[in-house]
Amino acid sequence: MFGFLKPHLYPVQKPHPPIGVAGLSKGSDTLKLAGENGYIPMSLNLNPAYVGSHWEAVEEGAKRGGRVANRADWRMVRETFVAETDAEAWNLAVEGPMGRMMTEYFLPLLANFGFLEFLKHDPDVPDSDVTAEYCAKHNWLVGSPSTVAEKLEAVYDDVGGFGSLLVFGFDYADQPEAWHTSLGMLAKEVMPKVQHLKPAPATSAAE
Repeated sequence: MFGFLKPHLYPVQKPHPPIGVAGLSKGSDTLKLAGENGYIPMSLNLNPAYVGSHWEAVEEGAKRGGRVANRADWRMVRETFVAETDAEAWNLAVEGPMGRMMTEYFLPLLANFGFLEFLKHDPDVPDSDVTAEYCAKHNWLVGSPSTVAEKLEAVYDDVGGFGSLLVFGFDYADQPEAWHTSLGMLAKEVMPKVQHLKPAPATSAAE
């Protein structure tokens, strides 16, 4: 006899768990898909001025799907490292696993696809200048709690507002306490400084 195959475990959320999709390119079709279907839009760790264009893609998709996009749903992915001082944070980030990943993997990957422009604060910057140090200065959230809060607010203003920060994770197996301390300071010392950053609520299509 043959039985019928069917799912035996069903999600708690109805009709399904929240779905998030990430976007990279300008005018991202993936983020248009997010807007069209009501998925969570996530922008990868690119220059804020470039990422600002991502929201236009989300809104375009939402309009196509008869939905209203809400900036509060938008997630921003960022390399983030917090320490007692700017100098300590810079050393642990740029000279640590974050810098190594960027130098040995992410930058070569983007270069192979001609995507280094996505990280530049100015299109005239030579590709050779886009290093881990450059990214730490222009794109990462690295520094003391006050410095990281200021940088986070600057990103928020540059892109016109977003709902959540997603911290890019790294393997700090050789320095676990440094990573744990960074996450702890982010939650306890940085986040309270930026609680006033709340995107305007979405309005209905009629409005």
